[in-house]
Amino acid sequence: MTFPPEATKQRLAVVTGAAGFVGSHLVSGLVERGWRVRAVDLPGTPAPEASDHLQWMEGDIRSADLVNRMVEGTDTVFHLASAHLQVGAPEDWYQSVNVDAIGPLVEACSRAGVRRLVHTSSVGIYGHVTEPPANEDSVKSPGNDYERTKLQGEEVVFRETQRTGTDLVVLRPGWVYGPGCPRTTKLLRTIRKGRFVFVGPGRNLRHPIHIDDMVAAYDRAAAAPPEASGQAYLIVGPRPVTVRELVDTCARVLQVRPPALRLPRGLALALGWAAEVGFSVLPGEPPFSRRSLAFFDNDNAFDGGRAERKLGFRPSVELEAGLARTLEAMEQTV
Repeated sequence: MTFPPEATKQRLAVVTGAAGFVGSHLVSGLVERGWRVRAVDLPGTPAPEASDHLQWMEGDIRSADLVNRMVEGTDTVFHLASAHLQVGAPEDWYQSVNVDAIGPLVEACSRAGVRRLVHTSSVGIYGHVTEPPANEDSVKSPGNDYERTKLQGEEVVFRETQRTGTDLVVLRPGWVYGPGCPRTTKLLRTIRKGRFVFVGPGRNLRHPIHIDDMVAAYDRAAAAPPEASGQAYLIVGPRPVTVRELVDTCARVLQVRPPALRLPRGLALALGWAAEVGFSVLPGEPPFSRRSLAFFDNDNAFDGGRAERKLGFRPSVELEAGLARTLEAMEQTV
């Protein structure tokens, strides 16, 4: 579909990866803020209902034809499409989506006169933060194909936007959670059923950010002045928490006893390997993998000061309130 003539006075945004958890919330948030939105994702993904303010476009971000069509007449491109963490996925899949597709996207934005490209990276590029909190200039130590290709994708987008003169803002989100997030839903259900098991003492740090704050950060990235462009920004919630605090807060919101079961790390590694092998010949993702251990091993804590100073972004949703909203939404969909 195309937008009706009366809608052309409004700004047009493109959102790639629009059917995902973050993308779908961003689409809704932009429409609520008065944008026209062209939502883009793979064929077969759940499409939102089209309206005078929302156009759905199917296709693969690696298609030059799709990219050229989607950026026509666009003010701002929010690039979220990504090959994400998936056990057993080939390295070339991550490479083709997270790295190789970036250059053609920047070229298309340049030709179409897009005002700003907002590129979504990840705090995963830091791997384990040895001296928390990390800032934008801290050492990057990606530990898997997803993290490595997200870092390479950043390098490409900075290089190509500098070459073409395309205005760019890069966001590095923390652990985004909230209604509709599969990881948050799985965590809450596992704790409610008494099946959550710690690996280690749970003293390592995670840095959650509620989806409402994440959408607000995208809004600030689009509206920030030109002097904010050409930089990366860490987008995180009010404060980091230990895994123990995160899990205990989930239990408090659920009104259940906090989990106490623990598993030795060596045994957890063996079980993760066995699950990966078993699910390599079965459909779907294993319930536990060696990659899952990063949740209990890595420290992820970040300084969001640059985003506050230059984008005017300050998170407002505290963890317990955000988890309560998530639980309420879960129970409404049951």
